[in-house]
Amino acid sequence: MFNFFKPSTSDFNSVSREVQKINNFETEIQNLSDAQIQERVQNLIKQYKVEQDFDSILAESFALTREASKRTLGLRHFDTQLMGGILLHKGKIAEMKTGEGKTLVATLPVCLNAISLKGVHVVTANDYLARRDQQSLSQLYRFLGLSVGLIQENMNSSERRRNYAADITYVTN
Repeated sequence: MFNFFKPSTSDFNSVSREVQKINNFETEIQNLSDAQIQERVQNLIKQYKVEQDFDSILAESFALTREASKRTLGLRHFDTQLMGGILLHKGKIAEMKTGEGKTLVATLPVCLNAISLKGVHVVTANDYLARRDQQSLSQLYRFLGLSVGLIQENMNSSERRRNYAADITYVTN
């Protein structure tokens, strides 16, 4: 169940502290090779398997996703987009206007939750949007070592099974 985010001072301070933790990783992660970034993601997967706690890996996961986005898409998440990603992960809804980067924001909690290896479904309004987003963002996800699937209306059950088995699957409602 989603809840609209009605920020109090303590909520805002909590999210701001998390953004600062993410930003503290930035210089270190910028200096890593592509292979080192992928190794860090694999380490987060191992850590999650042991701890079963997203909160302990959120900052590093978001920082790795931000750097992967810069390297693959040429887009760097702004702090306000990091805030949006945190809120989405916490099950809140944050309103964003056209052009503020909703699609990019979603990559943050998608990558974080994909670390569980239980499969993440990104639900869009129609086949066109699912295909567009899967195609435009798959290079980011694959860079991090995550598999990406796409479900389209005209697919048979075998194709659907294969695509649902991916770490991240784009599908329509």
